[in-house]
Amino acid sequence: MTSGPTVGAPAVTLAGELAADARRIAGELAGDVVASRIADADPSAWGPAGGAADGLGWSALPRTSRPLVGQVEALRERFRVSGAPRVLLVGDARLTLGAQALAGSAGTGPGLPLTVVDSADPGQVSDALAGDLGASVLVVADRSGADPRIDAVHRVLADAMALELLGEGAAAGVAARTVVITEAGSPLDERARREGSVVVTAERDVPGPFSVLGSPGLVPAGLAGADVGAVLADAAVAGALLLPDAPDNPALELAGALVAHGDVPLVLDAASGPPGLAAWLAQLLTAAGRLPLLADELDPVDDLGAAPPGAARIALGPSTEQVDIRTTGPVGGQVLLWQYAVAAAARLLGGRPFAAEAPLIGRNPLPAEPPRATDGLVEIRAGAWLPAGTDTVGAALQALVDATPAGGHVALSAWLDPATDASLAVLRGELARRAGTPAVFGWAPRDGTGGERADRVLCQLTADAPDDLVPDPGPDLTRLQLTEAGTVAADVAARGVPVLRLHLVDRVAGLVTLARAVQELRARPDGRAGREDG
Repeated sequence: MTSGPTVGAPAVTLAGELAADARRIAGELAGDVVASRIADADPSAWGPAGGAADGLGWSALPRTSRPLVGQVEALRERFRVSGAPRVLLVGDARLTLGAQALAGSAGTGPGLPLTVVDSADPGQVSDALAGDLGASVLVVADRSGADPRIDAVHRVLADAMALELLGEGAAAGVAARTVVITEAGSPLDERARREGSVVVTAERDVPGPFSVLGSPGLVPAGLAGADVGAVLADAAVAGALLLPDAPDNPALELAGALVAHGDVPLVLDAASGPPGLAAWLAQLLTAAGRLPLLADELDPVDDLGAAPPGAARIALGPSTEQVDIRTTGPVGGQVLLWQYAVAAAARLLGGRPFAAEAPLIGRNPLPAEPPRATDGLVEIRAGAWLPAGTDTVGAALQALVDATPAGGHVALSAWLDPATDASLAVLRGELARRAGTPAVFGWAPRDGTGGERADRVLCQLTADAPDDLVPDPGPDLTRLQLTEAGTVAADVAARGVPVLRLHLVDRVAGLVTLARAVQELRARPDGRAGREDG
């Protein structure tokens, strides 16, 4: 079944046994005029608990964001002339992943002019500091203007840029090369204007993952070379197709497919579509309560074939893989298509994709009590669910696997550096194979492990800063990283989810210990993955 014949517009192709169910559900959504209610920013479709009251402004962004096109083009030329072609983006991943998707689709390629810092991990910040700061534009995306992590990273990078520029007026020079994206009247808004930075107002009624076509996505991507005018034009073409309350509306068909496939993992073929789109979509699906897996993190050899049994396979463009859901089209159109689809599906799935955002920083970086045990250079922390006497990483991981709810999954959340610690991602597949249970992996805080799913157990990985960082951003960022991780762990544990925290006192030695522990895992003797609740 295929929809969306308009040239240049997004299209949806569904295959498999559930295609008919998807079309039936699309008809139900059409009958409830869900598409019209989205376009009209009417929150009634999700009820008072859906969190949509102040979160539907994104549907109008293809039109309301048009004034940004000229502003972005003027800023890009200004910075180019001043010798600053590199864009350094600091912010929450709920905002930065969208910008990366737009920048990647522009042919700029990952990591060329757009460098993203979306955590306080000292390794990631050190990588940013090692670049050419004298030729950089600093973009700070903080909607509330009060996120302690973003503020700390912003200050570290701004101070380093001032040292690079040197001389009198260095601070003013950094401010002139800083673009701040925040809500009007926020503490950051007031300070940035006072210091002389460029301020672009963030839309108040647009939740993070839905902000791609607003200032948080368009401004950094446009400064990095994306044609934001073309992106918005493509989104406008898509918007015309997504308005009708009809079963063949591509967004309603896609929403029907998401509902028809139930609560199974959704495997995204990241290589099939615009660069960066799959990572952004995984975040959007997570916010809606679904379980996304990126195929390029499943298995470097088997890829989609390593997906858990029953998983729905999704491609975001042409590919050689056999998939259940395929969407095609330019990035601007696909962004709006998936936003409409996820919003419509959330009405039936009970997800809360429009939930209010808040900084996750808590009071204490690590629990005041000592670790339950220390295995070499790895500290083990957990709640009362961990059996007494558990004193090795292997035994703790095995206990966590055995505590997995029937039909649930293990979530590995790494509060580390995706660049220098990249090899850690392969442990997901090894854990799933040996333990016989689905497993997901993500780099925190962008992975959304603080979500509300209860059908999981969580293994959280944190670490001290490497001893050989050059440049060294200092100990404050490590404390912030551990504080945020500790807050997330406490919030998840408070919902009754077993949480295992493994803190690597030494990253290299700790990762070796962790890898060996994963290799020693075993499936339950009864063949079931995880405990039976009740």
